Amino acid sequence: MRKRTALVVGTSVALAATAGIAPASAAGGHGGGKPVIRVIAKGLDNPRQLSYDNGHLYVAEAGRGGKKCLGEGPEGPTCIGLSSAVTKIFWDGGAWKHYRLVDGLPSAGAPDGGFSVGVDGVSALNGCVWGVETWAPPEAGVPTTPPWNKLGKLLSIERGKARIAADISAVELKYNPHKASVDSNPYGVLALPDGRRIVADAAGNDLVEVSPGGKARPFTVFRNHDGHEAVPTSLALGPDGNLYVGELNGEPKKPTARVWKVDPRSGKVLGWKSGFGSITGIAFNGDGDLYVSQLFAGVVTKVSGGKRTNVQVPFPAGVAVDPWDGKVYVSAWSIADRDGTVLEGKKTPGGQVWKILGF
Repeated sequence: MRKRTALVVGTSVALAATAGIAPASAAGGHGGGKPVIRVIAKGLDNPRQLSYDNGHLYVAEAGRGGKKCLGEGPEGPTCIGLSSAVTKIFWDGGAWKHYRLVDGLPSAGAPDGGFSVGVDGVSALNGCVWGVETWAPPEAGVPTTPPWNKLGKLLSIERGKARIAADISAVELKYNPHKASVDSNPYGVLALPDGRRIVADAAGNDLVEVSPGGKARPFTVFRNHDGHEAVPTSLALGPDGNLYVGELNGEPKKPTARVWKVDPRSGKVLGWKSGFGSITGIAFNGDGDLYVSQLFAGVVTKVSGGKRTNVQVPFPAGVAVDPWDGKVYVSAWSIADRDGTVLEGKKTPGGQVWKILGF
């Protein structure tokens, strides 16, 4: 993860890891009645984190690669553009609809638009919407003038504009909390009821706390384990009031990724659940059941007590749950733009958001 090319996040790992890993097709869960899948949004560009707020669903679209390419890296050329967005999905007039709250934000990806990065995280609370942009080191050759100055930042999304609310990557550059090589990739964000925002810095292996006034500081550092760095990607507030963090650590054949339990006041690690593949989204329902999306395993896992059940979802990313009716939402084909990408010589569908009933 530390040796990724400029602007490439956890999904950069996918370019190497997808060889020999076929995406799972949509299917029911294991045991009991089969959950029902509904596609509620399609034609999305690399949909990542989801957030549910007051009857509306929000998705971070990482965007697609642009026409300017920065050279050849281990996974091929990285092309930059301005196609990242935050999108609102809602039920209206007997149908699901969606539109972009804001677009034209920095993005980067493969020439065909797949495996892109940009705004990868979103969190909405009481009508306020926040997003986080990935970061690029100066030597990457990415422009620094607006809107490229939003890289590495927490963004406030309002009235069709994205305003810089805090500099997340500056925390890594100043403190390097994990004490490995300096690298930053703000990937997940969670707005807390007390006005703070917590950002998961995937490349920094830590959490950054942003005060209501916009001051960013180190909050939690995750140690290496099982021969890998943690790479935190996703956050959720549990029904017990604690903060939960999913990490990318692990492979399908070696499910070593954890969901960490963190004190939301002190940032202290309180424990973890293990045995997952690469995690890219977590959420809770009102009963305290945990939902975990596992990117390369191609499943969303429900953890209810000591029981785990799966629903197959191709390249799942963000997960969100309607607190009123318990319906589960997940980003599918999260490594593809609206036109799809090529895996093992085959074209995938474009990015989607699924609704899962009975799970």
